[in-house]
Amino acid sequence: MLSAGLEPRHRGAFAALASLTLAAHLLLLGGVEFAVPVAEPPPTSAVLVRTLPAPQLARAEPPPAAPAAAAQPARQPVPPPRPRREAAAAVPAAQPVVDPADLPAPPSEPVLDVPPLVQGAPPPEPAASAPMQAEAASPAPAASAASDAEGAPPPLYATQLPPPLTLRYELRRGRLSGSGDLHWRPEAGRYGLRLEGSVMGLNVLTQDSSGALDAHGLVPERFTDQRARRPMVAANFEREAGRIRFSGPSHEVPWQPGVQDRLSWMVQLAAVAQAEPQRLAAGERIVLQVVGARGDASTWAFRSLGPETLTLFAEPIETVRLLREPRHPYDTRVEVWLDPARHHLPVRAAMGSGDEDRLELRLRELVP
Repeated sequence: MLSAGLEPRHRGAFAALASLTLAAHLLLLGGVEFAVPVAEPPPTSAVLVRTLPAPQLARAEPPPAAPAAAAQPARQPVPPPRPRREAAAAVPAAQPVVDPADLPAPPSEPVLDVPPLVQGAPPPEPAASAPMQAEAASPAPAASAASDAEGAPPPLYATQLPPPLTLRYELRRGRLSGSGDLHWRPEAGRYGLRLEGSVMGLNVLTQDSSGALDAHGLVPERFTDQRARRPMVAANFEREAGRIRFSGPSHEVPWQPGVQDRLSWMVQLAAVAQAEPQRLAAGERIVLQVVGARGDASTWAFRSLGPETLTLFAEPIETVRLLREPRHPYDTRVEVWLDPARHHLPVRAAMGSGDEDRLELRLRELVP
C-alpha cells in the first residue's frame, strides 16, 4: 500500500483525501442515497366541509295529552322524526348539527289538548252553597204593609181630636228625673202643641208644634226643638212648595199628606185611635211619617200589642200598648200606652235609641 511508505504525519491527510475521492465516485455512480432527514408531517384524512345554518333548539316533547272531548275531532298523529344524518367528523359530538329538513312538520292543532272553554278563560266560579242558592231564588220578603216602606206616602186616617187640655207627666231621661207638661190648644182650624220638660227647676227640653187642622188630623207647619245647652233647631213644612226644609241641615225632604213631626204624632195617634178603635186590635198597625228638626225623616209603623193593664202611681189603668220597632241601628224605638178613657191620649210613652238617650213620660194628671 502507498500509505505504508509515508511518514505518520502524512498518513492522516492521505486517508482523508482517499475518503473524499471514494465519496465523489459513489455520488457520480448513484449507488448511495444521500438525503437530509426531514420530520414527516402527520397523516391527514379527508375532511368534508359543509355550510350549515345556525343550529335550532330542539322542541321539547309535549306531555301526554289528555283524552280529547267527544265533541272535538281526533288529533292527527305526529310522525316520528326521521333519523338524523351523521355529523361530519369535524363537528364535535357534544354539539349535534340539526338540519331543518330533518325536523318534523309542526302539528296543525295546539300541542296542549285543552278544551276551548278552558283556554284563556277565567276559572269557573264555585257553585253557591245550598242556603245561598235558596236565598237567591226566593224573593225578598214583602213588607207587612205597602205604607211601611221608607219614602212611601203614609195612609190617611179619619181622626177625632181631643178637646183642649194639659197632660202633666213625670219625665225621666237616663238617671235624671223631673216633670213634663204637654199643652194641647186647638182653635179655629189651627192648633198649638207644646212640651216643656224640667229637671230640678232647670229647663231641659222645649218642643213646639203648630199648624192647621183638617179631616185627617194635624197638618204641621213648623216644629222647633231645643235641648239644654244646645241651640234651637226647626223644621218648616212648606205644603204649597211640597217640601220640608230645616234650619240646620241644607237638604230637603218631600212633603206628603199626613206627615207629622216629633211632637204632633202623640196627638195624631190618639185622634186616629179615637176615630177608629178597631185599629188597636192586636196585630193591627197605624203608620205615620215622622220628621224631626235635625233633618231626620222616617216611617213609624205602630203595631198593636193588645190590651195591657198599667199601674201608674198606684192606680191601675186599662191601656192598649203599641210598639214601633227600630229599622236600623241607632233608630228610634217607641213604646206608647193609650188610654181609651182619656181620649186615647198617651198615659205612658218611652222613646229613644239607647238607654242613655231614652226619654220616658208617665202621666200624673190630666187637666182640662
